[in-house]
Amino acid sequence: MPEVISDPTVQLLWGITADRLHAWAATAGAGDGVGDVSGYAASPGVVEGVARVVRSVDDIGTVQQDEILVCSVTAPSWGPVFPKIAAAVSDIGGMMSHAAIVAREYGLPAVVGTGNATSAIKTGDCVRVDGNTGIVTILS
Repeated sequence: MPEVISDPTVQLLWGITADRLHAWAATAGAGDGVGDVSGYAASPGVVEGVARVVRSVDDIGTVQQDEILVCSVTAPSWGPVFPKIAAAVSDIGGMMSHAAIVAREYGLPAVVGTGNATSAIKTGDCVRVDGNTGIVTILS
């Protein structure tokens, strides 16, 4: 693991810093999935709701109104899902990532760069997304 990540593009777009890499490594394989997932506070606000883990853009049609999108990463092709969701959580991303920017445009809370949200959170879990602190809490 690198000691320093100095490329600002890597930090802003992908959310990869030495601290994040160490945090991701510490949580790899740990726990039973209940508790907190942390990342970057990418868009302010706090929302509680039902999570929908989406692993591919081909599956965004499964997202129901006001669910919380949990995914690895988003891209412009994911745009149509944002008017439907209550919040966004991604494994990969920084402050200038697609999920962060679009969430801010829609006024949705977002936490990006978690590293493990798609493995820690399951579809149907009740979660709290705190876009102010960068913490996603798995409530049940």
